[in-house]
Amino acid sequence: MINGWLNLYKPTGITSAQLVGVVKRILDKPKIGHTGTLDPEAEGILPLALGEATKLSHILVDAKKTYRFKIQFGARTNTADREGEVIASTDIIPTKEQCDEVISRFIGEIEQVPPIFSALKVNGKRAYELARNNEEVILAPRKVTIFSLELLGYNHLAKTATYEVECSKGTYIRTLAEDIAFSLQSLGFVLELARTKVGGFLESDSINFHDLALLNKEDAQRHLLQKISRVDSVLDDISVLDIDGIAAYKIRCGQKVDFESEDHKILWLRHQNKLLAIGSLCQGRFDSMRVFNL
Repeated sequence: MINGWLNLYKPTGITSAQLVGVVKRILDKPKIGHTGTLDPEAEGILPLALGEATKLSHILVDAKKTYRFKIQFGARTNTADREGEVIASTDIIPTKEQCDEVISRFIGEIEQVPPIFSALKVNGKRAYELARNNEEVILAPRKVTIFSLELLGYNHLAKTATYEVECSKGTYIRTLAEDIAFSLQSLGFVLELARTKVGGFLESDSINFHDLALLNKEDAQRHLLQKISRVDSVLDDISVLDIDGIAAYKIRCGQKVDFESEDHKILWLRHQNKLLAIGSLCQGRFDSMRVFNL
């Protein structure tokens, strides 16, 4: 079994599921999953979990993410991006100084109303399905955290501003772009969107999907196998405890094991330099959440 992580860069024009399908075919259908869908017209990194790494997918789902996005001012679309229909317009275009000054209003915990063209479920149906059928979609506000927001560029003639944001899971960049425009007494939608960081995975270390597509299957497979990182590479920020063979055997058998160590809400165990289990440690007793076969 292939175990570990691949950091793919998804181009615009394909879905996250299509990219996963291509990788599955190249690697002869391993167990594989991704850690956060990108819209078809968005680009950026899409970390893929292979084999036993799928047991840790939740760590990247919950991780901080960084996006680079460009706002087109002067109009609003029904999808909050360039794929939608223009439903309102304005002649009010903010200046570069205003685009920079507004940043402080969005740092920290904020409330967002998700876009109606989203994958959230309403009474068992996807919100975007209801929206496409012109049915009423009411989504409750949700709290998200913006850790940093920076103005990267501004083009007066094109009426655009480019930002970089580091945010918590569940943040909708389309909503953030609209809210920035609203707060500047204007209208706006996302013209370009790229995810540049997920946890410890970076754009600079990613595998370009277009380059991969130019290779035959054998070369593409060899290239991907060389790029796989260890299953435990996503655990750098989590405490680790090295254990002996007896304790490892008991944990594999589902037995409770005691350790002389301080309490940890989350901790991973390592045996012979390999990830064995992840769980919590309370009053010396380790409680396994996941056990790995590596």
